[in-house]
Order: sequence, then C-alpha cells, then structure tokens
Amino acid sequence: MILGIIFALIAAVAFGAWTVFEQLAANKINYLFGAIIVSLTAVIIGLIFFLPRIKTTQLYSDPKGFLFAFLAGVCALAIDYFAFKAYGSGLAVSVAGPIIIGGSTAVAAVIGFMMGDSITWLKLLGIILVIAGSGILAAVAG
Repeated sequence: MILGIIFALIAAVAFGAWTVFEQLAANKINYLFGAIIVSLTAVIIGLIFFLPRIKTTQLYSDPKGFLFAFLAGVCALAIDYFAFKAYGSGLAVSVAGPIIIGGSTAVAAVIGFMMGDSITWLKLLGIILVIAGSGILAAVAG
C-alpha cells in the first residue's frame, strides 16, 4: 500500500509538471500537433525502457487489457488536446491546472465508486471540496 502511495505521488508530481509544460507550449504550437508530440515523446521514452525487456515481458494476460489501454490512450490525446486549447485561450496555469487535475480526481473517484470502491463520508467530503475548489477557480477565471 505504501509503495502504491509513493507511485501515486510521483504521478501527481508528473501530472502537475505536465500541466505547466503544456501551458508554456500552448501558444507556441498547434494544439493537435502538440498533443501528438506529447504522445510521441511518451512512446519513444517508453520504448527505450521497454525494448531491453521485450523478451521477458508478458504484454497482457487478457485482451481487455489491450482495449482499456487503447481507450486510455484516446483519453490521453483528449487531455493533451483540450489542455492545449484551454491554455491557448489564455487560461492561467494556476486556474486551468487545478481544474484539469481536480476535475480528473473527482471523475476518477466517482467512477471508482460506481465500480465498487467503498464510499465513506470522508471520501465524499474530499470530492466535494475538490469540485468546490475547481468551481471557485473557474469562477475566478470568468
């Protein structure tokens, strides 16, 4: 469990840095091309780590894993494209970043509950606070 939390924190730092880099790039690149560059970079770096292990790595144990990974890739392209558009419209990173990240947190938690994760009052309060914070930031931007 602790190792999972450490991995989640590393992912959170990467997500936060990602949103800053997207904001910095947004007015300097076509949005769709920027999204493709982000995805292509992930592919190249992923291959650098993957290829030395290709003979000893099981790619998937269930075809559904491939389908869900593909759908995650579709979502990743949408994230990049619409984040570039948000930043390109002039939205500040201090507003768009928390809306994107906070909103994704709320969506993931709600979907998790629909998939059977336990619901507690403390978890619900956390989601409400995330949604309220994102709403406040959206109101401030407008």
